Amino acid sequence: MPRRRLRLPADRDALTAVCDFVGKAAAASGFDDRTSYACQLAVCEAVENIIKHGYPPGAGGQIEISAASPPGELTIELVDTAPAFDPTRFPIDPRIPTSEDTVGGRGLLMIRRVMDEVEYRRRGRRNVLRLTKNRSFTGV
Repeated sequence: MPRRRLRLPADRDALTAVCDFVGKAAAASGFDDRTSYACQLAVCEAVENIIKHGYPPGAGGQIEISAASPPGELTIELVDTAPAFDPTRFPIDPRIPTSEDTVGGRGLLMIRRVMDEVEYRRRGRRNVLRLTKNRSFTGV
């Protein structure tokens, strides 16, 4: 199955394109509107974190997004060259109040709750974040 690909500047103006890209990939997987929207929110949150925390203003970074959408499954991969950051290594406790800028804040909690699998690896100088949603586990 071919992967859809998108390369965007690390800029908040690109979030609409990210949302559209994920929505089309989720539809190709057969997800309903509610699950598609939840996936869009999770991926956009991850991309916004890369933009906000990974690249300094004016750095001109890029984010590569790819999607595999076989029936009943959606896998989004985000690749960037920002400094290494593994969002999976931070414990998330939803009972502890956190500010918007705290590592392990509500955005990471939402991503983990929406997506069934969240995996990170560092490949050379690139961060690779893989987010997967399975229709059989869809509780969103």
